[in-house]
This record gives sequence, C-alpha cells and structure tokens, in this order.
Amino acid sequence: MAIAESFQLSDGYSVYAGVRARRDGVVEDAAFALAKIGGTDGTSAASKILEALLRCDVSLVMLDGCIVSFYNWVDGEALYAKFKKPVACYVFEEPEGRVEEAVRKLFTDWEVRIEAIKKLGPPTVYYTKSGYKIYIRAWGIDPVDAGRAAEYCTGFGKIPEPLRVAKIIAGAARQFLKALGNPGFNGNKA
Repeated sequence: MAIAESFQLSDGYSVYAGVRARRDGVVEDAAFALAKIGGTDGTSAASKILEALLRCDVSLVMLDGCIVSFYNWVDGEALYAKFKKPVACYVFEEPEGRVEEAVRKLFTDWEVRIEAIKKLGPPTVYYTKSGYKIYIRAWGIDPVDAGRAAEYCTGFGKIPEPLRVAKIIAGAARQFLKALGNPGFNGNKA
C-alpha cells in the first residue's frame, strides 16, 4: 500500500492519494484525502486513506515522504500504532535545507512543528542494487527490510511502483479538482 501527495502552494491544499497494490504491482483500489498546505493535518489525511483501503493482508504502508506540503507532516509512528501495520517513509533525493530554521521563520507554532519533525527521527540511507540512495524512516519494520521491500516492487528507476502510481494519481486528482474550481483550494474549506 502506498500514499503520496501532490500540491502547489497557490492551491492551499495538498491532494493525497493512496493505492492498495498486490506484490506483483497490480493496483486493486485507490482513495483520496486533502490536507492543508503548511497545516498540521498530514497524518489525519493519511489515516483517512488507510481507513478506506487497509485490509488484513496489507504487509507494508509506504509513504512518499514524511515532511510534506510546506512543512506539514505524516507521523509514521502514529499510523503504525493506530493500524498495526509496518510503515516506511521513503525520500528519493538527499534532504536539503535547514528545516528547523525555515519552520522557525514561517510558523507561529514552530515549536510544535519542530517537535513533530524531530520525532520522525533521522532517516537511514539504503543503497539499492542499482546504486540508488533511498532515505528511509520506518516503524514496525527494520529500515533495511523496508529498503528491500521498495526494491522488490520497483520496476525501473528508484521509486517503488505503488508510490509512483499514487504520486501520478494524486497529481491528476489535483489538476482535476483545480479545473473544477474545487472549493477546498485557495484556502477555502473543502
């Protein structure tokens, strides 16, 4: 199972998409949620998707990043505790920038955000057999095993197929909602 997001700062909201995929990569179902850009509801959006898609035979929840949509975040540990399924957060580019410094400048609730981001812990670097680096945070599964799971379902490149598909449909859904003039965009309530 995989959850990814798509956003533009001007939208006001990020579209989260989740897919439930079999080990052979066949996608069986999908679900969506919205989270506020720069908000604190990323974990809640991911939780809504899991509530819609999770089955007992799901062996791993893959997240496309934990620090998302302009310093919102997805708490993998909270998802693991709630749903009793291993959770792994994958980042495919080297983390850059000074997160703490940016959060202090941008948000009045910076202390809460920094505490939540620190709680995620540092990522483990995993090297694929193809020579790619993946930065992994994991709960309920060893990060190396989470890296192997990612490699197992990666057809080409470095992004596992379920995450790649979730990212594509999140982007398509965002474009569709924007074209419809969805009231959840541009800061209005969804």
